[in-house]
Amino acid sequence: MSTTLLENFLAVRSRSQHDILTQLDHGLKKQAEENRKNLLPIIETTLFCGRQEVPLRGTDDSGPINMSEVLPFENGGNFRALLRMRAKCGDAALRAHMETSPANALYTSPKIQDELITLCGKIIQRKIVENINSGSCFSVLADEATDISRTAHTSLCVRYVGHDTSGVPILKEDFVDFVPVYDLTGKALASTILNSLRGHGFDLNLLCGQGYDGAASMSDHLNGVQAFIRQTAPKALYVHCSAHSLNLALLHACKLPSIRNCLGTVSSTCTFVRASPQRTNEL
Repeated sequence: MSTTLLENFLAVRSRSQHDILTQLDHGLKKQAEENRKNLLPIIETTLFCGRQEVPLRGTDDSGPINMSEVLPFENGGNFRALLRMRAKCGDAALRAHMETSPANALYTSPKIQDELITLCGKIIQRKIVENINSGSCFSVLADEATDISRTAHTSLCVRYVGHDTSGVPILKEDFVDFVPVYDLTGKALASTILNSLRGHGFDLNLLCGQGYDGAASMSDHLNGVQAFIRQTAPKALYVHCSAHSLNLALLHACKLPSIRNCLGTVSSTCTFVRASPQRTNEL
């Protein structure tokens, strides 16, 4: 026994054999590399669905993915179907992962899908922040809406000068986040918008504009959102959103009988033409 221990000690000292901690560390690194390799096609499939605006979920999207030639009875969703097709079309590593990995290490569950989508969203948000903070100025656009759960959210967007693939400056408008709001007063909404911008890392010293609808809680020069934001960013000039202005103009125009009758005639004409394939072909 002593001879064996001495031989092992000398082998470790001479670097001809690694100690147990080094071997365990090497095994963990190898397992981590294998896990990253298995995750790569899953991440690529998630990105593909996101870019093409393809929904991921299905009727039954839990458990192992069936690799047999017989299609599953329940629709597992586009995400699982794309992985199955990819494995059958020659991705040997993905197929081996799907067939040999334990059920808790497949990385295809709805929870993992949500986590991957969330991470992709954070990367996009971080890239938008980097583009804006490296520029000279940006504007914030916000509007409030209520979702199906009756929770009010503020949709937060930014408008700034970016560059296309050839480096030519272009005006860009990007969505940043949906922020839940529970107090719709001007001060509370302004605080929500500013805290969200700070939380994402935007440099508020570059904020030079803000655009909202014409509601008093947003546009009032004393107690509206725009007034409170200008206390933090004095250069943030308020502009009434053009889309809202157009909507209000059309709404008021429809009160005139001549305009209302004109729009009604146009709508009836469209309905008349679309009701017949022959009339549609003539046009």
